[in-house]
Amino acid sequence: MQNGINWWTIDAVVGAGVVVCLTVCLIVAVTILYRGWAFLRVSTVMGWNSDKTAEDNFLALLQDATESMVVYDDGNKMAGSIYENQQVIDAVYKKLSENPKFRLSCYFNFDDAVLFRQEFAENPRVQIVTGHGDRPNDDVHYKIIDEGLKTHISRHEVDSQERQYRIIDCTRVPKGRMTHVADVLLESYKAHALSVGTW
Repeated sequence: MQNGINWWTIDAVVGAGVVVCLTVCLIVAVTILYRGWAFLRVSTVMGWNSDKTAEDNFLALLQDATESMVVYDDGNKMAGSIYENQQVIDAVYKKLSENPKFRLSCYFNFDDAVLFRQEFAENPRVQIVTGHGDRPNDDVHYKIIDEGLKTHISRHEVDSQERQYRIIDCTRVPKGRMTHVADVLLESYKAHALSVGTW
């Protein structure tokens, strides 16, 4: 001790402060890396829709869903529509019978009496909302399963023969981060589904 100063105490306090600062920095760095890594676990598949591709993608999403599926469709009734497809209808019936927790919410922005609507109009686990056909220049279609675990999105000009789609897959995202990642990636679509009453 010199001049009443306990240098050992000062060294210990400074050392402890350095350890605390380093620990905090390490926690922050790990947190940032973990959050960034979660987004890197997201995969995206892109392609062009045909009637068969649309059917295959719908059936694949339906099969992967465990609790919920939200469907929004701007398009008009067409002969090749998946909502006129008996295989799709049968797959939905099978899903409902095999999984009592599963719920399906649909918003069709057209009022054609499609087979899908007729089949499930009275089913308490299938919500079907019909819009008035008011929409912007682009047709929007999306299907979201299990709060964003997987999402199929398509946006194109009305009656366009070129219908590009993308599938956002969050199945490899850690469970503790999946909801946050899906909320960030699908914010506008989830907000839209909420606004039309299907969320």
